[in-house]
Amino acid sequence: MTEPARFRFPVKGEVAVFRGKHYRARGAAGLWPYAELLPGPGRPAPEGLAPREAADGSVGYPVAPERLDAWDAVHWTFRWHGELFKCTAATTTTYSGNYLGSDEHFAKEHLKRRVIGYRGVFPREEVTELELHRKDLIQPLHALVRRLDEVDHFRPKTCAVHRGRTYPAADEADPSGLIALTTGDDRPEDLIADPQDPSGDRLLATPGQLDAWYRTYWTFCWERGPFDAVGTVDGRIKGVYTGGSWGFANYKNLTHEPVPGAYTRFTVTVDLDGVTDLEHRRTDLIALADTPLDLQVGERVYQFIRARQSEDEKQRLEGYDVEAWREDWGLRQNYANAVEAGDTEEAGRLLGALMVKADRWTSHPHHAVVSAGVPRP
Repeated sequence: MTEPARFRFPVKGEVAVFRGKHYRARGAAGLWPYAELLPGPGRPAPEGLAPREAADGSVGYPVAPERLDAWDAVHWTFRWHGELFKCTAATTTTYSGNYLGSDEHFAKEHLKRRVIGYRGVFPREEVTELELHRKDLIQPLHALVRRLDEVDHFRPKTCAVHRGRTYPAADEADPSGLIALTTGDDRPEDLIADPQDPSGDRLLATPGQLDAWYRTYWTFCWERGPFDAVGTVDGRIKGVYTGGSWGFANYKNLTHEPVPGAYTRFTVTVDLDGVTDLEHRRTDLIALADTPLDLQVGERVYQFIRARQSEDEKQRLEGYDVEAWREDWGLRQNYANAVEAGDTEEAGRLLGALMVKADRWTSHPHHAVVSAGVPRP
Protein backbone atom coordinates (compact mmCIF):
# COMPACT_ATOMS: atom_id res chain seq x y z
CA MET A 1 0.00 0.00 0.00
CA THR A 2 1.29 3.48 -0.89
CA GLU A 3 2.43 5.48 2.14
CA PRO A 4 0.72 8.78 3.08
CA ALA A 5 3.72 10.86 2.03
CA ARG A 6 2.74 10.01 -1.55
CA PHE A 7 -0.30 11.16 -3.48
CA ARG A 8 -2.57 8.17 -3.91
CA PHE A 9 -3.78 8.20 -0.30
CA PRO A 10 -3.12 11.57 1.39
CA VAL A 11 -2.58 11.98 5.12
CA LYS A 12 -6.21 13.05 5.46
CA GLY A 13 -8.97 14.31 3.23
CA GLU A 14 -11.11 12.92 0.43
CA VAL A 15 -10.15 10.64 -2.44
CA ALA A 16 -12.33 9.79 -5.45
CA VAL A 17 -11.81 7.15 -8.14
CA PHE A 18 -12.97 8.17 -11.62
CA ARG A 19 -12.52 5.74 -14.51
CA GLY A 20 -10.05 3.75 -12.48
CA LYS A 21 -7.84 6.72 -11.54
CA HIS A 22 -7.42 8.22 -8.07
CA TYR A 23 -7.87 11.94 -7.44
CA ARG A 24 -8.00 14.11 -4.41
CA ALA A 25 -11.55 15.38 -4.09
CA ARG A 26 -13.93 17.70 -2.27
CA GLY A 27 -17.62 18.47 -2.26
CA ALA A 28 -18.48 20.85 -5.11
CA ALA A 29 -19.71 24.03 -3.41
CA GLY A 30 -23.01 25.14 -4.90
CA LEU A 31 -23.35 21.94 -6.96
CA TRP A 32 -24.38 19.48 -4.26
CA PRO A 33 -24.30 16.46 -4.42
CA TYR A 34 -21.44 16.66 -6.94
CA ALA A 35 -17.82 15.98 -6.10
CA GLU A 36 -14.90 17.96 -7.51
CA LEU A 37 -11.77 16.13 -8.64
CA LEU A 38 -8.46 17.87 -7.93
CA PRO A 39 -5.65 16.52 -10.11
CA GLY A 40 -2.22 17.15 -8.60
CA PRO A 41 0.54 19.21 -10.22
CA GLY A 42 1.65 17.69 -13.50
CA ARG A 43 -1.27 15.27 -13.67
CA PRO A 44 -3.64 15.41 -16.68
CA ALA A 45 -7.19 16.68 -16.24
CA PRO A 46 -9.91 14.03 -15.85
CA GLU A 47 -11.10 13.06 -19.31
CA GLY A 48 -14.53 14.35 -20.29
CA LEU A 49 -14.98 16.75 -17.36
CA ALA A 50 -15.10 20.55 -17.58
CA PRO A 51 -13.02 22.63 -15.14
CA ARG A 52 -14.57 25.06 -12.67
CA GLU A 53 -12.82 27.75 -10.64
CA ALA A 54 -13.72 27.96 -6.95
CA ALA A 55 -13.99 31.15 -4.91
CA ASP A 56 -10.44 30.64 -3.58
CA GLY A 57 -9.03 30.43 -7.13
CA SER A 58 -8.47 26.66 -7.12
CA VAL A 59 -9.70 24.64 -10.08
CA GLY A 60 -11.73 21.46 -9.74
CA TYR A 61 -13.57 19.14 -12.10
CA PRO A 62 -17.21 18.53 -11.00
CA VAL A 63 -18.61 15.05 -11.46
CA ALA A 64 -21.91 13.46 -10.39
CA PRO A 65 -21.40 10.85 -7.64
CA GLU A 66 -23.05 8.11 -9.71
CA ARG A 67 -20.20 8.39 -12.23
CA LEU A 68 -17.53 7.71 -9.60
CA ASP A 69 -16.05 4.29 -8.88
CA ALA A 70 -15.47 5.34 -5.27
CA TRP A 71 -15.42 8.41 -3.05
CA ASP A 72 -13.92 8.09 0.43
CA ALA A 73 -12.85 10.20 3.36
CA VAL A 74 -9.45 8.88 4.42
CA HIS A 75 -7.03 9.16 7.32
CA TRP A 76 -4.06 7.18 8.68
CA THR A 77 -3.17 5.89 12.12
CA PHE A 78 0.09 4.49 13.48
CA ARG A 79 1.68 3.42 16.74
CA TRP A 80 4.76 4.79 18.43
CA HIS A 81 6.07 2.98 21.49
CA GLY A 82 2.83 0.96 21.36
CA GLU A 83 0.56 4.03 21.66
CA LEU A 84 -1.98 4.99 18.97
CA PHE A 85 -1.78 8.23 16.94
CA LYS A 86 -3.76 9.81 14.12
CA CYS A 87 -1.38 10.92 11.37
CA THR A 88 -1.43 14.65 10.64
CA ALA A 89 1.64 15.01 8.39
CA ALA A 90 4.26 12.87 6.66
CA THR A 91 7.68 13.69 5.24
CA THR A 92 10.40 11.49 3.81
CA THR A 93 11.88 11.06 7.29
CA THR A 94 9.09 11.64 9.86
CA TYR A 95 5.44 11.13 10.74
CA SER A 96 3.46 13.60 12.84
CA GLY A 97 0.37 12.65 14.77
CA ASN A 98 -2.20 13.51 17.42
CA TYR A 99 -2.27 11.18 20.41
CA LEU A 100 -5.39 8.99 20.62
CA GLY A 101 -4.50 7.17 23.82
CA SER A 102 -5.31 7.93 27.45
CA ASP A 103 -1.97 7.52 29.25
CA GLU A 104 -1.46 10.99 30.73
CA HIS A 105 1.98 10.11 32.15
CA PHE A 106 3.20 8.88 28.75
CA ALA A 107 1.84 11.98 27.01
CA LYS A 108 3.45 14.46 29.40
CA GLU A 109 6.80 12.67 29.20
CA HIS A 110 7.08 12.27 25.42
CA LEU A 111 4.67 14.63 23.64
CA LYS A 112 3.86 18.30 23.16
CA ARG A 113 0.68 19.79 24.54
CA ARG A 114 -2.07 20.87 22.14
CA VAL A 115 -5.04 23.07 23.02
CA ILE A 116 -6.86 19.78 23.50
CA GLY A 117 -4.72 16.66 23.76
CA TYR A 118 -1.12 15.96 22.73
CA ARG A 119 0.91 15.62 19.53
CA GLY A 120 4.33 14.41 18.45
CA VAL A 121 6.78 14.08 15.53
CA PHE A 122 8.56 10.74 15.15
CA PRO A 123 11.29 9.17 12.95
CA ARG A 124 9.82 6.84 10.33
CA GLU A 125 11.82 3.86 11.56
CA GLU A 126 10.19 4.10 15.01
CA VAL A 127 6.62 4.05 13.67
CA THR A 128 4.69 0.75 13.49
CA GLU A 129 1.27 -0.47 12.38
CA LEU A 130 0.75 2.26 9.80
CA GLU A 131 -2.87 1.80 8.68
CA LEU A 132 -5.18 3.51 6.20
CA HIS A 133 -8.83 4.09 7.20
CA ARG A 134 -11.52 4.84 4.64
CA LYS A 135 -15.11 6.04 5.12
CA ASP A 136 -17.42 5.51 2.17
CA LEU A 137 -19.06 8.79 1.14
CA ILE A 138 -21.07 7.56 -1.86
CA GLN A 139 -23.58 5.15 -0.34
CA PRO A 140 -24.63 7.45 2.54
CA LEU A 141 -24.90 10.29 0.02
CA HIS A 142 -27.16 8.25 -2.25
CA ALA A 143 -29.32 7.32 0.75
CA LEU A 144 -29.58 10.98 1.77
CA VAL A 145 -30.49 12.09 -1.76
CA ARG A 146 -33.24 9.49 -1.92
CA ARG A 147 -34.58 10.56 1.47
CA LEU A 148 -34.64 14.23 0.51
CA ASP A 149 -36.41 13.45 -2.76
CA GLU A 150 -39.05 11.40 -0.93
CA VAL A 151 -39.92 14.31 1.38
CA ASP A 152 -39.48 17.00 -1.32
CA HIS A 153 -36.59 18.49 0.63
CA PHE A 154 -38.84 19.32 3.59
CA ARG A 155 -40.47 22.20 1.73
CA PRO A 156 -43.82 23.48 3.08
CA LYS A 157 -46.73 23.13 0.66
CA THR A 158 -50.34 24.20 0.41
CA CYS A 159 -52.71 21.97 -1.57
CA ALA A 160 -56.38 21.86 -2.48
CA VAL A 161 -58.40 18.83 -3.55
CA HIS A 162 -61.15 19.40 -6.12
CA ARG A 163 -63.22 16.46 -7.35
CA GLY A 164 -60.57 14.03 -6.17
CA ARG A 165 -57.62 15.77 -7.84
CA THR A 166 -54.94 17.57 -5.85
CA TYR A 167 -53.55 20.94 -6.96
CA PRO A 168 -51.03 23.43 -5.57
CA ALA A 169 -53.02 26.17 -3.88
CA ALA A 170 -52.68 29.59 -2.27
CA ASP A 171 -51.90 29.79 1.44
CA GLU A 172 -54.93 32.00 2.08
CA ALA A 173 -58.12 33.13 0.41
CA ASP A 174 -58.28 36.41 -1.49
CA PRO A 175 -60.34 39.36 -0.12
CA SER A 176 -63.50 37.90 -1.70
CA GLY A 177 -62.97 34.55 0.01
CA LEU A 178 -61.83 32.63 -3.09
CA ILE A 179 -58.86 30.26 -3.16
CA ALA A 180 -56.42 30.19 -6.09
CA LEU A 181 -55.53 26.75 -7.48
CA THR A 182 -52.73 26.16 -9.98
CA THR A 183 -54.35 23.74 -12.43
CA GLY A 184 -52.24 24.13 -15.56
CA ASP A 185 -53.86 22.49 -18.60
CA ASP A 186 -56.51 20.85 -16.41
CA ARG A 187 -59.29 23.43 -16.21
CA PRO A 188 -62.37 22.25 -14.27
CA GLU A 189 -65.46 23.87 -15.78
CA ASP A 190 -67.02 24.85 -12.45
CA LEU A 191 -64.04 27.03 -11.46
CA ILE A 192 -63.40 30.57 -12.68
CA ALA A 193 -60.18 32.05 -14.05
CA ASP A 194 -58.07 34.17 -11.72
CA PRO A 195 -58.06 37.67 -13.25
CA GLN A 196 -54.74 38.41 -11.50
CA ASP A 197 -52.98 35.58 -13.39
CA PRO A 198 -52.08 36.47 -17.00
CA SER A 199 -50.78 32.93 -17.66
CA GLY A 200 -54.24 31.45 -17.17
CA ASP A 201 -52.86 28.57 -15.08
CA ARG A 202 -54.73 29.61 -11.92
CA LEU A 203 -58.40 29.10 -11.23
CA LEU A 204 -60.47 30.28 -8.26
CA ALA A 205 -62.62 28.11 -6.00
CA THR A 206 -64.82 28.70 -3.00
CA PRO A 207 -64.10 26.63 0.12
CA GLY A 208 -67.41 24.83 -0.48
CA GLN A 209 -66.24 23.58 -3.90
CA LEU A 210 -63.19 21.85 -2.42
CA ASP A 211 -62.88 18.39 -0.94
CA ALA A 212 -59.91 19.63 1.12
CA TRP A 213 -57.60 22.61 1.52
CA TYR A 214 -54.57 22.10 3.70
CA ARG A 215 -51.00 23.10 4.42
CA THR A 216 -48.25 20.55 5.08
CA TYR A 217 -44.92 21.37 6.66
CA TRP A 218 -42.14 19.86 8.79
CA THR A 219 -41.02 20.86 12.24
CA PHE A 220 -37.89 19.84 14.14
CA CYS A 221 -35.81 20.66 17.17
CA TRP A 222 -32.14 21.60 17.18
CA GLU A 223 -30.30 22.17 20.44
CA ARG A 224 -33.77 21.91 22.08
CA GLY A 225 -35.05 24.91 20.11
CA PRO A 226 -38.15 24.62 17.85
CA PHE A 227 -37.93 25.24 14.10
CA ASP A 228 -40.16 25.11 11.03
CA ALA A 229 -38.38 23.52 8.06
CA VAL A 230 -38.25 25.61 4.89
CA GLY A 231 -36.14 23.35 2.66
CA THR A 232 -32.61 22.04 2.33
CA VAL A 233 -29.24 23.57 1.44
CA ASP A 234 -26.52 21.25 0.11
CA GLY A 235 -28.21 18.26 1.71
CA ARG A 236 -28.67 19.96 5.09
CA ILE A 237 -32.05 20.92 6.50
CA LYS A 238 -32.83 24.62 6.92
CA GLY A 239 -35.29 25.87 9.51
CA VAL A 240 -36.82 29.09 10.81
CA TYR A 241 -36.69 29.50 14.58
CA THR A 242 -40.21 29.61 16.05
CA GLY A 243 -39.31 30.04 19.71
CA GLY A 244 -39.46 33.34 21.54
CA SER A 245 -36.01 33.44 23.15
CA TRP A 246 -33.67 36.15 21.92
CA GLY A 247 -31.00 34.62 24.14
CA PHE A 248 -31.25 31.29 22.31
CA ALA A 249 -31.00 32.96 18.90
CA ASN A 250 -27.98 34.97 20.02
CA TYR A 251 -26.16 32.23 21.97
CA LYS A 252 -26.62 29.63 19.22
CA ASN A 253 -25.49 32.10 16.52
CA LEU A 254 -28.62 31.71 14.42
CA THR A 255 -28.50 33.42 11.05
CA HIS A 256 -30.30 36.76 11.02
CA GLU A 257 -32.42 37.01 7.85
CA PRO A 258 -34.37 40.24 7.42
CA VAL A 259 -37.32 39.86 5.04
CA PRO A 260 -37.97 43.13 3.13
CA GLY A 261 -41.24 44.74 4.10
CA ALA A 262 -42.19 41.98 6.51
CA TYR A 263 -40.36 40.72 9.58
CA THR A 264 -37.02 39.49 10.86
CA ARG A 265 -36.41 35.77 11.13
CA PHE A 266 -33.62 33.62 12.50
CA THR A 267 -32.58 30.47 10.68
CA VAL A 268 -30.22 27.55 11.03
CA THR A 269 -28.90 25.03 8.49
CA VAL A 270 -27.74 21.74 10.01
CA ASP A 271 -27.16 18.08 9.18
CA LEU A 272 -30.21 15.86 9.45
CA ASP A 273 -28.33 13.75 11.99
CA GLY A 274 -28.18 16.81 14.26
CA VAL A 275 -31.94 17.37 14.56
CA THR A 276 -34.56 15.68 16.72
CA ASP A 277 -38.35 15.46 16.78
CA LEU A 278 -38.59 15.74 12.99
CA GLU A 279 -42.33 15.65 12.32
CA HIS A 280 -44.59 16.06 9.30
CA ARG A 281 -47.62 18.22 10.10
CA ARG A 282 -50.84 19.09 8.33
CA THR A 283 -53.16 22.03 9.00
CA ASP A 284 -56.75 21.90 7.71
CA LEU A 285 -57.29 25.38 6.26
CA ILE A 286 -60.97 24.83 5.49
CA ALA A 287 -61.62 24.02 9.13
CA LEU A 288 -59.85 27.22 10.11
CA ALA A 289 -61.81 29.19 7.52
CA ASP A 290 -65.06 27.85 8.99
CA THR A 291 -64.08 28.61 12.57
CA PRO A 292 -66.71 30.84 14.23
CA LEU A 293 -65.74 33.99 16.02
CA ASP A 294 -64.68 32.75 19.45
CA LEU A 295 -62.12 33.62 22.10
CA GLN A 296 -59.50 31.21 20.72
CA VAL A 297 -59.47 32.86 17.27
CA GLY A 298 -58.71 36.30 18.73
CA GLU A 299 -56.12 34.86 21.13
CA ARG A 300 -54.38 33.07 18.26
CA VAL A 301 -54.08 36.28 16.24
CA TYR A 302 -53.01 38.32 19.26
CA GLN A 303 -50.27 35.86 20.26
CA PHE A 304 -48.98 35.82 16.67
CA ILE A 305 -48.72 39.63 16.72
CA ARG A 306 -46.96 39.70 20.09
CA ALA A 307 -44.45 37.03 19.07
CA ARG A 308 -43.56 38.89 15.89
CA GLN A 309 -43.31 42.25 17.68
CA SER A 310 -41.05 40.71 20.31
CA GLU A 311 -38.71 39.53 17.55
CA ASP A 312 -38.61 43.01 16.02
CA GLU A 313 -38.38 44.97 19.27
CA LYS A 314 -35.34 43.05 20.47
CA GLN A 315 -33.47 44.47 17.48
CA ARG A 316 -34.22 48.07 18.46
CA LEU A 317 -32.14 50.01 20.94
CA GLU A 318 -35.21 51.67 22.44
CA GLY A 319 -36.73 48.28 23.30
CA TYR A 320 -40.45 47.61 23.56
CA ASP A 321 -43.12 49.93 22.14
CA VAL A 322 -45.39 50.21 25.20
CA GLU A 323 -48.14 52.12 23.39
CA ALA A 324 -48.35 49.50 20.63
CA TRP A 325 -48.51 46.77 23.28
CA ARG A 326 -51.39 48.55 25.05
CA GLU A 327 -53.29 49.10 21.80
CA ASP A 328 -52.98 45.44 20.80
CA TRP A 329 -54.00 44.27 24.25
CA GLY A 330 -57.00 46.60 24.16
CA LEU A 331 -58.18 45.19 20.81
CA ARG A 332 -57.81 41.67 22.16
CA GLN A 333 -59.75 42.47 25.35
CA ASN A 334 -62.53 44.35 23.55
CA TYR A 335 -62.86 41.47 21.07
CA ALA A 336 -63.22 39.01 23.96
CA ASN A 337 -65.89 41.24 25.54
CA ALA A 338 -67.81 41.43 22.23
CA VAL A 339 -67.72 37.65 21.80
CA GLU A 340 -68.99 37.09 25.32
CA ALA A 341 -71.77 39.66 24.74
CA GLY A 342 -72.80 37.95 21.49
CA ASP A 343 -72.08 41.09 19.44
CA THR A 344 -70.95 39.33 16.25
CA GLU A 345 -70.64 42.51 14.19
CA GLU A 346 -68.39 44.26 16.74
CA ALA A 347 -66.34 41.09 17.30
CA GLY A 348 -65.75 40.77 13.56
CA ARG A 349 -64.66 44.39 13.30
CA LEU A 350 -62.18 44.08 16.18
CA LEU A 351 -60.80 40.79 14.91
CA GLY A 352 -60.33 42.38 11.51
CA ALA A 353 -58.42 45.24 13.14
CA LEU A 354 -56.11 42.71 14.81
CA MET A 355 -55.54 41.02 11.44
CA VAL A 356 -54.55 44.34 9.86
CA LYS A 357 -51.76 44.45 12.41
CA ALA A 358 -50.88 40.78 11.80
CA ASP A 359 -50.65 41.46 8.05
CA ARG A 360 -47.35 43.26 8.64
CA TRP A 361 -45.83 39.77 8.72
CA THR A 362 -47.56 38.16 5.73
CA SER A 363 -44.32 36.38 4.75
CA HIS A 364 -44.05 34.58 8.08
CA PRO A 365 -44.76 30.83 7.71
CA HIS A 366 -47.39 30.96 10.49
CA HIS A 367 -49.37 33.82 8.95
CA ALA A 368 -51.42 31.64 6.59
CA VAL A 369 -52.58 29.43 9.45
CA VAL A 370 -53.39 32.37 11.72
CA SER A 371 -55.23 34.39 9.07
CA ALA A 372 -57.26 31.70 7.29
CA GLY A 373 -60.94 32.64 7.46
CA VAL A 374 -60.43 35.73 9.62
CA PRO A 375 -62.45 38.72 8.28
CA ARG A 376 -60.89 42.08 7.45
CA PRO A 377 -62.63 45.37 8.32
